[in-house]
Amino acid sequence: MRIRIAVVLLFVATTAFANFREFTDLPKNPALELALKHAAEQTLKDFPKLTADNLALSIIDVTKPSTIDRGDWHGDAPFYPASVVKLYIMAEVFHQKLEGDPEAARALGEMIRLSDNDATAYLIDLISDTCPGPNLEGRALAKFLDKRRVVNRWFASMGYDISAMAKPWSFGPFGREKQLLGGDARPNRNRSSANSFASLMLWIVRHRAISGADSDAMLALLERPLNPPRADENQVKEFIGESLPAGSREWSKAGWTSEVRHDAAYIELPGGRKIILVIMTRGTADDVKLIPAIAKSVLSELQ
Repeated sequence: MRIRIAVVLLFVATTAFANFREFTDLPKNPALELALKHAAEQTLKDFPKLTADNLALSIIDVTKPSTIDRGDWHGDAPFYPASVVKLYIMAEVFHQKLEGDPEAARALGEMIRLSDNDATAYLIDLISDTCPGPNLEGRALAKFLDKRRVVNRWFASMGYDISAMAKPWSFGPFGREKQLLGGDARPNRNRSSANSFASLMLWIVRHRAISGADSDAMLALLERPLNPPRADENQVKEFIGESLPAGSREWSKAGWTSEVRHDAAYIELPGGRKIILVIMTRGTADDVKLIPAIAKSVLSELQ
């Protein structure tokens, strides 16, 4: 009996915090890989300003929980993640059990639903115990940078190669926030791959991101009505949600700057198929037709 209990406890311990290593162990489905390849080739023809090295796709079929498989096209290529990085910030807030604080809860809603940068800055300061201000020197700067690595350290312990140290800005950064980037080469700039985002979305969908209750709370934040009730909802139109057929449901986080345009989504299609789709693009961020066209091409290939 003691041995059986020990085995059960070990199983719970190893599955509670699902990680990127487990994601990479998922079997790659040749049909999914081919669908992404064809969709990528069609996209490069339709959008000649986009080059192959500036496009990355990752997909996971979660229709049948017992037979989850995946595919990717340049899925491990690093990209500046724009506001999709807020997925990592959200997860860290739950990891530190801060979501129950009223201001943290309000900021989570603003950060994920509206992609508000001020709310994100507040949460980054909260989870890292830092504050903005003028330049720092020596040990003070080193301590500031080390505190800001809090998200990186947690995700690295689960096999992720990402960076989520920097605040998203509209016009900055300034002072120590600029110092954080590390100079002209910006070695500490935020960074992620399509596969890393797909992996995190998978564990949220499978109720294995920290806990089942935490995963449900994150899903509630990520849910996107395809007919948004608010005029300022800006993560369906011009993104994956725009291409979905009537009767679909979507949970997602988009990101865009003058450099990049991305979306990471969990989708439930009318026919019962359930997929996670991550699209990352660079260099053609001003083209609002790009992400919907890529998503439509992928869905067409899956039929």
